[in-house]
Amino acid sequence: PEELGKSMGYFPTVGLALGFVLILFNILLSGILPAPAVDGILITILIILTGALHLDGLADTVDGLAGGNSKEEILHIMRDSNVGAIGVVGLTMTLLLKYVLLLNIPNEIKNQFLVVMPVISRWSMVELPLFTKYARSTGGIGSPFIVHLRKRDFMFASATAILVSFALLGIKGIIIMVIIGLFTFGSAKFLNVKIGGITGDSFGAVNEINEVLVLILGLALLNYANC
Repeated sequence: PEELGKSMGYFPTVGLALGFVLILFNILLSGILPAPAVDGILITILIILTGALHLDGLADTVDGLAGGNSKEEILHIMRDSNVGAIGVVGLTMTLLLKYVLLLNIPNEIKNQFLVVMPVISRWSMVELPLFTKYARSTGGIGSPFIVHLRKRDFMFASATAILVSFALLGIKGIIIMVIIGLFTFGSAKFLNVKIGGITGDSFGAVNEINEVLVLILGLALLNYANC
Protein backbone atom coordinates (compact mmCIF):
# COMPACT_ATOMS: atom_id res chain seq x y z
CA PRO A 1 0.00 0.00 0.00
CA GLU A 2 2.79 2.45 0.81
CA GLU A 3 4.42 1.86 -2.57
CA LEU A 4 1.11 2.46 -4.33
CA GLY A 5 0.78 5.77 -2.50
CA LYS A 6 4.30 6.80 -3.48
CA SER A 7 3.62 5.91 -7.12
CA MET A 8 1.19 8.81 -7.40
CA GLY A 9 4.11 11.16 -7.77
CA TYR A 10 4.67 9.60 -11.18
CA PHE A 11 1.09 9.88 -12.45
CA PRO A 12 1.87 12.94 -14.64
CA THR A 13 4.93 11.10 -15.97
CA VAL A 14 2.61 8.28 -17.04
CA GLY A 15 0.48 10.93 -18.74
CA LEU A 16 3.59 12.20 -20.51
CA ALA A 17 4.34 8.69 -21.81
CA LEU A 18 0.75 8.31 -23.02
CA GLY A 19 1.01 11.67 -24.76
CA PHE A 20 4.15 10.65 -26.62
CA VAL A 21 2.41 7.50 -27.87
CA LEU A 22 -0.54 9.59 -29.08
CA ILE A 23 1.82 11.99 -30.87
CA LEU A 24 3.56 9.07 -32.58
CA PHE A 25 0.30 7.68 -33.92
CA ASN A 26 -0.91 11.17 -34.87
CA ILE A 27 2.21 11.69 -36.99
CA LEU A 28 2.02 8.23 -38.55
CA LEU A 29 -1.68 8.37 -39.40
CA SER A 30 -2.10 12.03 -40.39
CA GLY A 31 -0.43 11.45 -43.75
CA ILE A 32 -2.76 8.64 -44.79
CA LEU A 33 -6.10 9.32 -43.07
CA PRO A 34 -8.38 12.37 -42.73
CA ALA A 35 -8.31 14.24 -39.42
CA PRO A 36 -11.70 12.96 -38.11
CA ALA A 37 -10.56 9.35 -38.55
CA VAL A 38 -7.20 10.04 -36.91
CA ASP A 39 -8.79 11.70 -33.87
CA GLY A 40 -11.20 8.79 -33.43
CA ILE A 41 -8.29 6.34 -33.55
CA LEU A 42 -6.28 8.41 -31.07
CA ILE A 43 -9.10 8.30 -28.53
CA THR A 44 -9.43 4.55 -29.08
CA ILE A 45 -5.68 4.10 -28.51
CA LEU A 46 -5.89 6.05 -25.26
CA ILE A 47 -8.76 3.82 -24.11
CA ILE A 48 -6.79 0.67 -24.98
CA LEU A 49 -3.62 1.87 -23.25
CA THR A 50 -5.48 2.65 -20.02
CA GLY A 51 -7.72 -0.42 -20.15
CA ALA A 52 -10.80 1.84 -19.98
CA LEU A 53 -10.17 1.91 -16.22
CA HIS A 54 -10.98 5.60 -15.81
CA LEU A 55 -14.06 5.35 -18.02
CA ASP A 56 -15.34 2.56 -15.80
CA GLY A 57 -14.87 4.81 -12.78
CA LEU A 58 -16.73 7.61 -14.53
CA ALA A 59 -19.69 5.37 -15.38
CA ASP A 60 -19.92 4.02 -11.83
CA THR A 61 -19.69 7.51 -10.34
CA VAL A 62 -22.36 8.96 -12.61
CA ASP A 63 -24.66 6.00 -11.89
CA GLY A 64 -24.18 6.36 -8.15
CA LEU A 65 -24.67 10.10 -7.95
CA ALA A 66 -27.71 9.99 -10.22
CA GLY A 67 -29.41 6.98 -8.66
CA GLY A 68 -28.63 7.16 -4.94
CA ASN A 69 -30.46 9.25 -2.37
CA SER A 70 -28.05 8.63 0.49
CA LYS A 71 -24.35 7.98 0.98
CA GLU A 72 -24.98 4.27 1.43
CA GLU A 73 -27.13 4.00 -1.71
CA ILE A 74 -24.63 5.92 -3.83
CA LEU A 75 -21.70 3.78 -2.70
CA HIS A 76 -23.73 0.59 -3.24
CA ILE A 77 -24.60 1.60 -6.81
CA MET A 78 -21.01 2.61 -7.52
CA ARG A 79 -19.79 -0.85 -6.48
CA ASP A 80 -22.40 -2.61 -8.65
CA SER A 81 -20.76 -4.14 -11.74
CA ASN A 82 -23.78 -3.28 -13.91
CA VAL A 83 -23.90 0.04 -15.75
CA GLY A 84 -27.16 1.96 -15.80
CA ALA A 85 -28.60 4.15 -18.54
CA ILE A 86 -27.27 7.39 -17.02
CA GLY A 87 -23.80 5.86 -16.78
CA VAL A 88 -23.94 4.95 -20.47
CA VAL A 89 -25.03 8.49 -21.30
CA GLY A 90 -22.17 9.89 -19.24
CA LEU A 91 -19.65 7.69 -21.06
CA THR A 92 -21.09 8.53 -24.47
CA MET A 93 -21.11 12.27 -23.91
CA THR A 94 -17.60 12.25 -22.46
CA LEU A 95 -16.16 10.40 -25.45
CA LEU A 96 -18.20 12.49 -27.90
CA LEU A 97 -17.05 15.74 -26.34
CA LYS A 98 -13.43 14.56 -26.30
CA TYR A 99 -13.66 13.65 -29.99
CA VAL A 100 -15.34 16.88 -31.11
CA LEU A 101 -12.98 19.06 -29.07
CA LEU A 102 -9.88 17.24 -30.29
CA LEU A 103 -11.13 17.57 -33.86
CA ASN A 104 -11.32 21.35 -33.43
CA ILE A 105 -7.83 21.80 -31.98
CA PRO A 106 -5.67 23.35 -34.75
CA ASN A 107 -3.27 20.85 -36.31
CA GLU A 108 -0.24 23.02 -35.61
CA ILE A 109 -0.81 22.77 -31.86
CA LYS A 110 -2.62 19.41 -31.57
CA ASN A 111 0.47 17.45 -30.55
CA GLN A 112 0.99 19.77 -27.59
CA PHE A 113 -2.54 19.10 -26.37
CA LEU A 114 -2.14 15.35 -26.87
CA VAL A 115 0.53 15.54 -24.17
CA VAL A 116 -0.84 18.24 -21.87
CA MET A 117 -4.29 16.62 -21.71
CA PRO A 118 -3.20 13.34 -20.04
CA VAL A 119 -0.49 15.04 -17.97
CA ILE A 120 -2.77 17.59 -16.28
CA SER A 121 -5.66 15.16 -15.86
CA ARG A 122 -3.40 12.66 -14.10
CA TRP A 123 -1.92 15.41 -11.95
CA SER A 124 -5.47 16.20 -10.82
CA MET A 125 -5.82 12.63 -9.54
CA VAL A 126 -2.84 13.29 -7.27
CA GLU A 127 -4.41 16.52 -6.02
CA LEU A 128 -7.82 14.97 -5.28
CA PRO A 129 -6.90 13.04 -2.08
CA LEU A 130 -5.36 16.13 -0.47
CA PHE A 131 -8.80 17.52 0.33
CA THR A 132 -10.73 14.42 1.30
CA LYS A 133 -10.55 10.88 2.66
CA TYR A 134 -11.56 7.38 1.65
CA ALA A 135 -15.35 7.15 1.66
CA ARG A 136 -15.88 3.47 2.41
CA SER A 137 -15.55 1.86 5.82
CA THR A 138 -13.76 -1.12 4.24
CA GLY A 139 -10.72 -0.92 1.99
CA GLY A 140 -10.93 -0.90 -1.78
CA ILE A 141 -8.73 -0.42 -4.83
CA GLY A 142 -8.47 3.34 -4.26
CA SER A 143 -7.74 3.22 -0.55
CA PRO A 144 -3.90 2.88 -0.69
CA PHE A 145 -3.61 5.87 -3.02
CA ILE A 146 -5.67 8.03 -0.69
CA VAL A 147 -4.20 6.90 2.62
CA HIS A 148 -0.53 6.77 1.66
CA LEU A 149 -0.14 9.81 -0.59
CA ARG A 150 2.75 11.95 0.69
CA LYS A 151 3.07 15.72 0.23
CA ARG A 152 6.48 15.23 -1.42
CA ASP A 153 4.86 12.99 -4.05
CA PHE A 154 2.25 15.65 -4.75
CA MET A 155 4.99 18.27 -5.08
CA PHE A 156 6.94 16.09 -7.52
CA ALA A 157 3.80 15.43 -9.56
CA SER A 158 3.00 19.16 -9.58
CA ALA A 159 6.51 20.09 -10.70
CA THR A 160 6.28 17.62 -13.57
CA ALA A 161 2.88 18.91 -14.67
CA ILE A 162 3.93 22.56 -14.43
CA LEU A 163 7.11 22.03 -16.44
CA VAL A 164 5.34 20.09 -19.19
CA SER A 165 2.39 22.48 -19.37
CA PHE A 166 4.55 25.59 -19.55
CA ALA A 167 7.06 24.07 -21.97
CA LEU A 168 4.33 23.09 -24.44
CA LEU A 169 1.68 25.80 -24.03
CA GLY A 170 3.39 28.62 -22.16
CA ILE A 171 1.21 30.71 -19.85
CA LYS A 172 -1.90 29.11 -21.36
CA GLY A 173 -0.77 25.78 -19.95
CA ILE A 174 -0.41 27.26 -16.46
CA ILE A 175 -3.84 28.91 -16.68
CA ILE A 176 -5.41 25.59 -17.68
CA MET A 177 -3.65 23.80 -14.85
CA VAL A 178 -4.82 26.36 -12.26
CA ILE A 179 -8.45 26.08 -13.41
CA ILE A 180 -8.27 22.29 -13.40
CA GLY A 181 -6.82 22.45 -9.90
CA LEU A 182 -9.74 24.60 -8.71
CA PHE A 183 -12.26 22.27 -10.33
CA THR A 184 -10.61 19.25 -8.69
CA PHE A 185 -10.73 20.99 -5.31
CA GLY A 186 -14.43 21.66 -5.85
CA SER A 187 -14.97 18.04 -6.87
CA ALA A 188 -13.36 16.82 -3.65
CA LYS A 189 -15.59 19.07 -1.56
CA PHE A 190 -18.68 17.98 -3.51
CA LEU A 191 -17.88 14.29 -3.01
CA ASN A 192 -17.25 14.95 0.68
CA VAL A 193 -20.83 16.16 0.96
CA LYS A 194 -22.37 13.40 -1.19
CA ILE A 195 -20.50 10.30 0.00
CA GLY A 196 -18.17 11.45 2.75
CA GLY A 197 -15.00 11.24 0.64
CA ILE A 198 -13.77 9.53 -2.51
CA THR A 199 -13.31 6.01 -3.86
CA GLY A 200 -11.24 4.46 -6.61
CA ASP A 201 -14.05 5.30 -9.04
CA SER A 202 -13.70 8.98 -8.12
CA PHE A 203 -10.15 9.03 -9.48
CA GLY A 204 -11.33 7.75 -12.85
CA ALA A 205 -14.26 10.15 -13.01
CA VAL A 206 -12.11 13.19 -12.21
CA ASN A 207 -9.47 12.11 -14.73
CA GLU A 208 -11.98 11.73 -17.57
CA ILE A 209 -13.83 14.96 -16.84
CA ASN A 210 -10.57 16.88 -16.58
CA GLU A 211 -9.32 15.51 -19.91
CA VAL A 212 -12.42 17.06 -21.47
CA LEU A 213 -11.96 20.29 -19.50
CA VAL A 214 -8.34 20.65 -20.65
CA LEU A 215 -9.51 20.58 -24.27
CA ILE A 216 -12.41 22.97 -23.59
CA LEU A 217 -10.14 25.45 -21.83
CA GLY A 218 -7.48 25.10 -24.50
CA LEU A 219 -9.95 25.92 -27.29
CA ALA A 220 -11.40 28.80 -25.28
CA LEU A 221 -7.97 30.32 -24.70
CA LEU A 222 -6.98 29.84 -28.35
CA ASN A 223 -10.18 31.52 -29.55
CA TYR A 224 -9.73 34.36 -27.04
CA ALA A 225 -6.16 34.94 -28.26
CA ASN A 226 -7.40 35.17 -31.85
CA CYS A 227 -10.13 37.71 -31.04
